[in-house]
Amino acid sequence: MVMDFNRRTVFLGLGWLSTAGLFLGVSGGTGAIGAVAADAYKTITWDDLIDEQWAKSMQAEMMAIGRLGFLKDGTEAADRAMAKLRQKWDEAPVVDRFNGQKVRIPGYVVPLDASRDPKRAFLLVPYFGACIHTPPPPANQIILVQPKSDSRIKAVPESMATVWIEGLLEVGRTTTSQGVTGYVVQADAVRPYTGQPGG
Repeated sequence: MVMDFNRRTVFLGLGWLSTAGLFLGVSGGTGAIGAVAADAYKTITWDDLIDEQWAKSMQAEMMAIGRLGFLKDGTEAADRAMAKLRQKWDEAPVVDRFNGQKVRIPGYVVPLDASRDPKRAFLLVPYFGACIHTPPPPANQIILVQPKSDSRIKAVPESMATVWIEGLLEVGRTTTSQGVTGYVVQADAVRPYTGQPGG
C-alpha cells in the first residue's frame, strides 16, 4: 500500500525521532520460531543503527517543515518539500559498526508478499504500522530479513507481529515494495517477542 507523504508524515517522523529508542534496554523473548542459542548474538537497538549527526540534522529539518503551516497538503510547494524529505529518508546513512556481526534485535514484521513460506523475506521496522498504515521510516530504520535456507524457522510471522530476529547483519541498501532498507539480516531465527517494548 502506498501512503501519501504529506505534512502528517512530518509529525509521524518527529514522533519517530523521539521514540527511535523504543526497544532500548529490552530483554526477554521466549519461545523460538527458529531455535539458536541467543547468547551467540549481540543485542542491539534501533538507535544503534542511526547515524547521530544525521538524526540531529533531520530533526531540525523536520521541525522547520512542520512550522510551514501555510503549506496545504497536496499543493506543489508541500509536495516538493515532502519529496525532498522522502529522498533524504531513503538515502539515510547507515552505521557500519555491526556490519558482519551476529545480532539480535526486536521489531515489527512487514510482509513483502502474501506467501506462507516460512523462509520468505520480510521487513523489520521499529514501530507499529510503519510501511503499512504510515509511510516507511528512514532506510536506516528498516531491515530486510532473509531467513537462511538452513534456518529452523518453521512458522510464518504475521504482519505487524512483534519478533526478535537473530542473524548476520550486513549493510545493504535495497528497494522493496514497502520501502528502502539500509540493512539486511541473514536470519538464523525469528522468535516471538514477549514483554513490554521499552521495558
